[in-house]
Amino acid sequence: MSTPFVVHKHEALKKGLHYDIRFQIPGDKNWDSFASNHIPPTQPGLKEYIIKTTIHSEEQALFVGEIPKGEYGAGRLSIWDEGSCDIIKYSKSHIVIEFKGKHLNGRYHFISTAVFGKKGDWKKKVYMFFKSKDKE
Repeated sequence: MSTPFVVHKHEALKKGLHYDIRFQIPGDKNWDSFASNHIPPTQPGLKEYIIKTTIHSEEQALFVGEIPKGEYGAGRLSIWDEGSCDIIKYSKSHIVIEFKGKHLNGRYHFISTAVFGKKGDWKKKVYMFFKSKDKE
């Protein structure tokens, strides 16, 4: 079943420019959010470390505009990409999504780095994000 997704270009006053990848959590009304310091990879073979951030309501996840100075995430949010996606697999350690957007198009993996070592709290939030080389 397809669900919407959005990738925001977030020009944050405190944290600087980054990209927020957001999609609806399967079986939930809330949206997952991941932050990347770089433009998300659009070609197979490119990998990016991303951080799992706060879960958002749909209204928060789709917000575009200016977050006022002094508020959490202050800065400008604009849309870098949007479309629909099919969530193939969803677990704390591995998420597989088929994105259908202008920039993110194809099958992508989010793999928790906590599966590669000690399960420290910070590692539970860090994921390797990449596009599959071909359909699986």
